[in-house]
Amino acid sequence: MIGNFRLAHKFGTILSKRIYENVFFDRFNSVYKGFYLVVGEQQLNEMIQNNWPIRFLKIPSTERFGSQDVIALEFYDPSTITPDQRKLIYMLNSSIQNGRYQTVEE
Repeated sequence: MIGNFRLAHKFGTILSKRIYENVFFDRFNSVYKGFYLVVGEQQLNEMIQNNWPIRFLKIPSTERFGSQDVIALEFYDPSTITPDQRKLIYMLNSSIQNGRYQTVEE
C-alpha cells in the first residue's frame, strides 16, 4: 500500500462514531471494501516520544471506491502546515509503505 496522509482540522464519516479533530487520515481501497486510517496529531506525537508503534484507528467505508461517505472534512490550509507536521506526514506514509504499523477497529 502507498500512503497519502493529509492533515484535517475535522474529519468524520457515516460510519465514524464521532467527529475527529486535528488528525492525519488516509483512505485505502481493497477489492471488496474501503477503509480509513486515522491518527490524532497529539496521539501520534505521544507514540513517537514513547517509542511506541504507530497505531491507527481503522474506520470502515460505506463504499468500495470514492469518498462519498465523508460527512465532516475541514483540511488544514497547506500554507499553515509546519515543517514538523510535514515530517509526520512523511513518516506516516513511510510506515504504510513498510508495513510498520498497527490498527485498532474504531
